[in-house]
Amino acid sequence: MHEWIPLPFPKCPRCRQSWVRSYHSNCSTGAEVLVEPYARQVKCEGCYKQWALMQNSFSCSCGYTFQASDVEAALSTTELLKQRLLQKIAEMDRFEQIIVQTSKRSFNAWVENISYEIGKFLGTTVANAQQLIRGIAERLFSF
Repeated sequence: MHEWIPLPFPKCPRCRQSWVRSYHSNCSTGAEVLVEPYARQVKCEGCYKQWALMQNSFSCSCGYTFQASDVEAALSTTELLKQRLLQKIAEMDRFEQIIVQTSKRSFNAWVENISYEIGKFLGTTVANAQQLIRGIAERLFSF
């Protein structure tokens, strides 16, 4: 299995921060650096150069420089699986939020359309019809 992934940075001993991504500091594009953990390769997304992980150094935003050997723990199978799982969970959360927002917009559009027709039929205002439909829907669907 070969997959280029962002390199999860270990906690910096100087600033105590950890980073999910790292960037190519010697590149004019300043692009993200990805790692292929099984092949132990690093590549820049901007200039497309590739090099061996152990020939690389990683710099924290505070200026501290990690050597490649310092980053080995971040490339352990457990840590990689944890990072991948966290990425997938975050992605699922984003998709769920999109689905909920889309559903609410669709429901609101439906309420507006149907309330207009009911209001016309009953001779009442659209606002009264909307209030009636929303009340019924809230009891049924718990929106």
